[in-house]
Amino acid sequence: MILEKKTIGGFNVIGLSIRTDNAEGKAADHINALWQMFYEEDALSKITGRVDDTIYAVYSDYEGDHTKPYRFTIGCRVEDDSAIPDNMDLRHIPKAQYACAKARGEQPRALIEKWQEIWGSDLKRRFEVDFEIYGPDFFDPEKREVPIYLSLKDDA
Repeated sequence: MILEKKTIGGFNVIGLSIRTDNAEGKAADHINALWQMFYEEDALSKITGRVDDTIYAVYSDYEGDHTKPYRFTIGCRVEDDSAIPDNMDLRHIPKAQYACAKARGEQPRALIEKWQEIWGSDLKRRFEVDFEIYGPDFFDPEKREVPIYLSLKDDA
């Protein structure tokens, strides 16, 4: 798997969070429920310090690799001094080297397939913070693209 590598980060995301893991399809159920809650509760409008309306899905607080529990957050990039609404969390995306994989096509199928490819790869992941971006290319019916940024070990 050939991925573009770049140094990015140094920003914050505020949003709704859950703890989950990938065992027995549990994460899929938990993540789908959180996305539903994000839209039903109009969480976007409650994040007042957002930079724009791009949605970030952040994977953090890993207890090991992708087979162990982690925190999953859906939210928006915010100004550094933004207030954190009740029932929401702040996640920091540290400045680091990331590999970018792009899930393009029918969603969520393309995203699920890309994650399975990532899990099966020999990529030297840090398992610190990873994130997906749901911006204009996701909402474009011709693209339906979700970039996935994976934190890398220093020697990757």
